[in-house]
Amino acid sequence: MTMTKTTSPATRSETADAITVILYAAAALVTVAFATILRVAGTFRETGIAWTVPIDQQPISATTDSGAISIEGFADEAMVIADGVNAASVTAIIAAIALWALAAVAVIAAVTLVAWNFLRGRFFVRPNARAFDVIGWTLVGAPILIVMLETMGRNGVTSALGIGDGEPVHPIEFWSVAPIFATGVTVGLIAVAFRRGIRLQNEKLALEKETEGLV
Repeated sequence: MTMTKTTSPATRSETADAITVILYAAAALVTVAFATILRVAGTFRETGIAWTVPIDQQPISATTDSGAISIEGFADEAMVIADGVNAASVTAIIAAIALWALAAVAVIAAVTLVAWNFLRGRFFVRPNARAFDVIGWTLVGAPILIVMLETMGRNGVTSALGIGDGEPVHPIEFWSVAPIFATGVTVGLIAVAFRRGIRLQNEKLALEKETEGLV
């Protein structure tokens, strides 16, 4: 009796693509680590929490290139340092940064798993479908939670500065993450397609076994 398998050898092109994805994933992981460190260092200063807040548009004079060039223009945002931010807002800021890093790591890990399985010739298998589920749900849920947490943190900063008691999340902030949300939904559909492919593959294997039994 002939043994049936759910794997097939990857072509040279598929192997090259999978290796490329794995290498990019490794580079992306390093980038996420550095970006997270820089964000933490840039937000939590010795004198308080740094945050960019909107201001009334006004003319400014500034320098660039370490003071070598003077420019004039208009500013409608300013970075401020707030001391005495309440614990809930500080926790929200930390959670937002941590969630951003964890979401990125989750997506990178899932993509790496899919590439590794492709490299081994395992295409329509359940781990790949689960990996796409992870990517899809992460892209759908994480941006919304991050926006909410950052809003809570911003409200704490503005309250500490005495420029307001805070305000709810503005709908336009959700629209800013809509493309990521849409991408997550699309990846979810890919996961559904993979599950359908797995089902068809299993049905084909079952039919082949039944045919071999008859022979």
